[in-house]
Amino acid sequence: MTRSSVTIQITPEPSPSTPSWMGEAAAFAQVLTHTGILKAIQEQVRFTRARGCLITTSSILSSCSSAMDCRENQRSMRFTNNSLRLPSRSWLSMPRNQLPHRSTLSRFLAALDQASVEALRKLFQEDLLARKPFASPGGLFDRTERQWLVVDVDGTRQAARQRALPQMESLPAPHRRFEAVCTLGYLGRKRGEVVRTRTVILQAHTHQFLGTFGGPGNGDYRGELLRAIQVVTSYATGLAFPLAQILLRLDGLYGDAAPLIDVLTAGFGVIARSRDYHLLDLEVVQHALARAPDHMSTHPESGMTRALYDCKSVPLTPAGPEVRLVVATHGGTSSSPAVGVERDGMVYELFVSTLPSPAFTSSDALDLYLHRGSFETVLAELLLSRPV
Repeated sequence: MTRSSVTIQITPEPSPSTPSWMGEAAAFAQVLTHTGILKAIQEQVRFTRARGCLITTSSILSSCSSAMDCRENQRSMRFTNNSLRLPSRSWLSMPRNQLPHRSTLSRFLAALDQASVEALRKLFQEDLLARKPFASPGGLFDRTERQWLVVDVDGTRQAARQRALPQMESLPAPHRRFEAVCTLGYLGRKRGEVVRTRTVILQAHTHQFLGTFGGPGNGDYRGELLRAIQVVTSYATGLAFPLAQILLRLDGLYGDAAPLIDVLTAGFGVIARSRDYHLLDLEVVQHALARAPDHMSTHPESGMTRALYDCKSVPLTPAGPEVRLVVATHGGTSSSPAVGVERDGMVYELFVSTLPSPAFTSSDALDLYLHRGSFETVLAELLLSRPV
């Protein structure tokens, strides 16, 4: 059975049909136009490029945004090929009546300098702070009725897929387009992979994306975290929300003491998965593990049951500061654990936080870390909610 969006043509005459994603792309372009974002880009973002009088930053942005809205063809090359076969009046909602050619788009993006990227990022951040799409920023309330705002800062390293290139004396030296954005890195499996790092900032309650940063290879994840702290600080200032009640949720990439101290120094709360497993050898932690668990937690989806041991005050480093440490344990399997460390047949996971007790129990802290507001789950829900 074919999909309803598929059109079967049995005549030799061309008959362009409007793709299913055209309505969403046109609506997105109209929003950018009516809210004044495209005009602001034309006035505030300057990018000098030879023979670029007909190609503006705003038109390139419209093309890229519409290409990202496309759900049938994820590659911009296929997007522009299909779009150029449509009547030109379909793109009257854009600031131009015809999309740039894919080679023009590629050269423009390759020549875009960092200053223009930062200007665009600043403009979108200012627009985000100026708009109030929701009656309130949301949040959660602890057991003492104190409000908290959770912001997910997700840093991920991803290997780039690449095909083998022929290397012969009769051929020029091989060249790959993503050499400028990817470089050799290490993901824990094998060395020499071509890797790119990206950091995404997501407000977990309203699902607003506050920013994103990227870098080649293993990247400067600590530097990107500092930039994320600046963005969240501006966001909190715009909302007049106390920094101490904004909780940054961090994954294991930031599980060392140094990045956690950066967050604490900025005045934010934090809940993070720690990879400093030497904390298990501290005397205060050993005493906690020797007694009965404080809570038993069962994940509603995976069904995994964890025994939780709550350590109210543990020094993050010998010189401090002190944080709350929740140790989650479960039985080991025949294979090595993907997360945590295994000792004597028991897997230990560490969660560091500044959440006060008894406002948050150890089970509350674990459930908050494993919540469904993280970047990956939100992105997956957005993609699944689009028509195909």
